[in-house]
Amino acid sequence: MFGYVRPVKDELKVRELNEFRAFYCGVCTSLHKARYLAKFFLSYDSVFFALLLTSLRGKELEYKRRFCGIELRNISYFEGEEIQLAAGNFLLLLKYKLFDDVEDERNFAKALLLKVFKNIPPVQPSVEFRLQALLKELNELEKRREPSIDKTAEVFGDIVSLFFENFQGLPSEQITVLVHLAKHLGKWIYALDAFDDLRRDLKKGNYNPFVTQYGFSSGMDVEEFVDSIRPEVRKYLFRVLDEVVLAYNLLELKTYKGILDNIVYLGLFDETERVLSGRKTCGKVHRA
Repeated sequence: MFGYVRPVKDELKVRELNEFRAFYCGVCTSLHKARYLAKFFLSYDSVFFALLLTSLRGKELEYKRRFCGIELRNISYFEGEEIQLAAGNFLLLLKYKLFDDVEDERNFAKALLLKVFKNIPPVQPSVEFRLQALLKELNELEKRREPSIDKTAEVFGDIVSLFFENFQGLPSEQITVLVHLAKHLGKWIYALDAFDDLRRDLKKGNYNPFVTQYGFSSGMDVEEFVDSIRPEVRKYLFRVLDEVVLAYNLLELKTYKGILDNIVYLGLFDETERVLSGRKTCGKVHRA
């Protein structure tokens, strides 16, 4: 489930790194309580939103301790309503992602997993119907091999922003800004993931918007094609990131701003260049 929204670990202060780990382990703990297997799918993206929502409400969380069966040691974690909300939204997306994969791939292993996640109650029941409609729209665009990255990314952006439209405890102006940020962050995630998967999709013949938009044909060299479209993909990604940063600068953040600044001003740009250049990702932050 993606995982591109991450900090640059080396630029975090020790206190900030510990706090980020506690948020990561907090979302993991919340998933553990809801559906144990879901924790193995946890991505950094949901951790970012847990951080962001906590900061917007001005909360400072206290460390809690528990034994982690994966780390095989006691860990520190945070607990809070915003963390539960981020985890619940992640679970809902995971459930429908599995529905989609089972329908498209007839994957037996994912069909078994779907039985585990099928009856998860949504954190925001009003969201689920609209989520289903947007996922159906995205699925139809992909099935007919929509040639515009912006159209498919736009729908995925709508999916991400959907979870924040009714966030409580903020002025309406801040909700508008938050939704704008989430929408464009979703667009960036979708487009970055499409470029990240480009070589694999070309090899397998899977749909990829960059393949259809820039007209790859069977006689072309894959690496030459990737190199030829990279400048245009970079322009698109940074244009979308500009909107993320503009929205972020308008948010009234009250806590954990150092970590969030790191992610938005450094992490997103670092991940963009990493994927564009083909560099491998680093290890998980909480295992550092």
